[in-house]
Amino acid sequence: MRLQTRLYKFSLTQEVTIRIGLSVLFVTFTHQLQWQSLRMVTSEAILRTSLAMGMSVFRVSADTINVNGTFFQFVTACTFVDVFMAAIPLVWNLQTSAARNLIELFALAVTLFGLNIVRLQTAQVLFAHGASWNVADQVVGGFAYFAGWLLVWRLIALRLLALRRSRDHRIVE
Repeated sequence: MRLQTRLYKFSLTQEVTIRIGLSVLFVTFTHQLQWQSLRMVTSEAILRTSLAMGMSVFRVSADTINVNGTFFQFVTACTFVDVFMAAIPLVWNLQTSAARNLIELFALAVTLFGLNIVRLQTAQVLFAHGASWNVADQVVGGFAYFAGWLLVWRLIALRLLALRRSRDHRIVE
C-alpha cells in the first residue's frame, strides 16, 4: 500500500515549504516532551564509553553523570532527538510505503544516535584534557549538527534523484 496525499500534487516549492513547516512543528513538539528514557540511554552510553576510556565516572541520577568530578545533566538537546524529529517530514518519501519509510527512519535514528554519542564523548575527552566546556560542547556540537544535517540533506537529494529518474523513465515509455 502506498501512502499518497495531496501534498504530492503540490509544486516542489510548496512541498518544501510544507515540509519545513512540519519540521518546525515537530521540533517544537519534541521540546515539549521530557524524553527521560532517551536521556537515560544517552547518558548510559556516555558513562560506559567514558569508563572504557579510563575516565572516573559514576551515575548521579537517571539523566546525570559525574565525569572526573564534574556533573553532566543530559537534557533533550543532548539526545539529537530534535534533529531526528525535524528530519521526519523532510525525508519521508510519499512514493514509497509507510513500512519502507519507517525502516529508513529507523536507520536514520540509529545513525544519528551514533553520531551524537561520538559528539558527546569527544566533548567529554576535550573537556577532560583542559578545553573549556563551551569549546568542547559547542564547537564539537556545531560540527556534529552540521554532519547530521548533511546526512539528512543527502537522503533528500537521493530521494529527489530517484523521483527524477522514475519520472524520466515514465517519459521514455
